[in-house]
Amino acid sequence: MTVASSCALPKLCQLFGVVSLGWVVACASPPARAPEEPRAQAQPIEFSFGTTEGELFDSASTRGRCTLVLFVTTFDLASQAQARYLNEVIREHRPRANAGAVVLEPPKHRILAGAFRTSLGLVYPVALANPSTLSGSGPFGRIAGVPTLVVLDRDGQPVFRSQGAVSKAQMLEALRAAEAGRVLPNR
Repeated sequence: MTVASSCALPKLCQLFGVVSLGWVVACASPPARAPEEPRAQAQPIEFSFGTTEGELFDSASTRGRCTLVLFVTTFDLASQAQARYLNEVIREHRPRANAGAVVLEPPKHRILAGAFRTSLGLVYPVALANPSTLSGSGPFGRIAGVPTLVVLDRDGQPVFRSQGAVSKAQMLEALRAAEAGRVLPNR
């Protein structure tokens, strides 16, 4: 065996290996996907919160229109920003959509919740969370952080939930999905 032929053999083997690997990758079938199961129909969320104006923000008064429910605190800047975005969205989509903010603070903060609504110029109701909502056993389940946005379809079924700030465009996308009867992945 000559020096030239001994050097060519490893390079030839490497080339054959690369070409073989390329054929295996190119001819491989895509990974099998599990068939999509139809999404089970969610139960409508039944809720009732007292507003800062002494009225009710509840499922009975919102049924029939898509509803955006924003969970906030009065002292959180992200909550204030989300409340303003929601205000813009609902101004553009009233009367075909509802909105309301639920302040996750104790009843003694009713005055702060009212000031939150007034100072931000909100056109939708601001309510205080009830004890079951504060404890995480309410109809919306555990609210782990603020702001949290829950979008309900016309029947009161949840179609989108996002913890953390979302853009106005994302709010609009969730509202359009609810109007079209589509469910979006939660964030």
